[in-house]
Amino acid sequence: MGYSPRPATESANYYREGGLHPINIGDTINERYHVRNKLGFGASSTIWLVEDLTLKRFASLKVIAADVSAVSSEIHIARRLKSQQEKPDSHPGKEHVMRIFDAFVVVGPNGTHHCIVAEILGINLVEDVGEFYGDDKGHLPLDVSKRVAAQVALGVAYLHKCGIVHGDLQLKNVLFHSPKLSNASLEELTGIYEEPLLEPIGYRKDCTPVPPSVHLPREVATVPYQLPIIGLCLSSPNDIHVKICDFGEASIYRPKYRIEKPFKTRLPHILAAPEIIFGDITSPAPSMDIWALGVLLYMILHNKRTPFFSESGEDKEVVRWMAVLLGKLPDKWWTRWAERSEYFDDNDVYLWGDTQHLNLNLGGIPSEDYSEEEADAFGGLLGKIFQYEPEDRIDAEEVVRLIPRSWKGCNEKETDNGLARFHEAMNLVLW
Repeated sequence: MGYSPRPATESANYYREGGLHPINIGDTINERYHVRNKLGFGASSTIWLVEDLTLKRFASLKVIAADVSAVSSEIHIARRLKSQQEKPDSHPGKEHVMRIFDAFVVVGPNGTHHCIVAEILGINLVEDVGEFYGDDKGHLPLDVSKRVAAQVALGVAYLHKCGIVHGDLQLKNVLFHSPKLSNASLEELTGIYEEPLLEPIGYRKDCTPVPPSVHLPREVATVPYQLPIIGLCLSSPNDIHVKICDFGEASIYRPKYRIEKPFKTRLPHILAAPEIIFGDITSPAPSMDIWALGVLLYMILHNKRTPFFSESGEDKEVVRWMAVLLGKLPDKWWTRWAERSEYFDDNDVYLWGDTQHLNLNLGGIPSEDYSEEEADAFGGLLGKIFQYEPEDRIDAEEVVRLIPRSWKGCNEKETDNGLARFHEAMNLVLW
């Protein structure tokens, strides 16, 4: 039977055998994690603000749906990452990957669920937070974007050092962070996260309430309003800090491991390397992360615009822009590209106009925002990342080395004025 979901809450349909684990505010999970609030939800997991009764601290708890848990390696990646993070390591990228505290399994009425406890993070890069710096279009100040780009590259370098291929590098999996979230008291967290609204699990399409069931929580909690969290994470432009999270598509890198069938990934193809689009990858490798990292860096620095654009979402459009911006693909893909004739003639000449004005800066870096040195450096970096053959791409450590040194810092002049307007407008008091 179908149900009508309520706004800002998950659908009752997600709670079923094989689905989400029913959790209520006030529950204690694994005899240790007391549920205080809800941080997020989806069809494949719920995320909760929990109090660790053993270590007397607060954390986030991700509880994965049973059917996803049965096929996902996320808990194994989390345990691997936790083990690596507990080792003494001065790698600067360690601070730009979500810290894992615990990973365990719970069994409930809907099946067996993988659970991951991690530090509390803020909002992701998809959100239009630029308005809080005075930009009515939601764009981050360029100095902040440069810093974010450099930190993301550092985080990827650390993951690869740990032998982990992320597999899903995109804006939604990079989150802002404030140490105050992890070190806060219950009273302070109550000031950041409003009390959850508890609502009926839902209604049938005939408007009658969904009846109680062992498969359902007693009620559903809404996700808190995000504005205080945004203000907390962005309160000091010079201390902007982001972390890579969500390891649902991640893999342990095994150089000699191969599978018989093409490797499958849910990474959107606007971020995917050509070997993924053409189904020629036999195992997850750091090189596929490097391509996605290049697209992600471009999007961070170009207000979320992607270089290999596809309005229709079709692969042919993505491949088209690869060919236009980077040149002809290797013959093994060029000859297999079924829609090639829509864009190129028999002599491989582009049919849709002159492309000479396009270059490896992929859309052009505005001269008023970047120095000539930065423009050359970024264009050169993209050229080393966007190599068609995986073995020709630079590794993550080289990406970090080639990022302009100035991007490691932040000029507060541009960002402070906008933030002051934000604080004044919202009357937000940050502790």
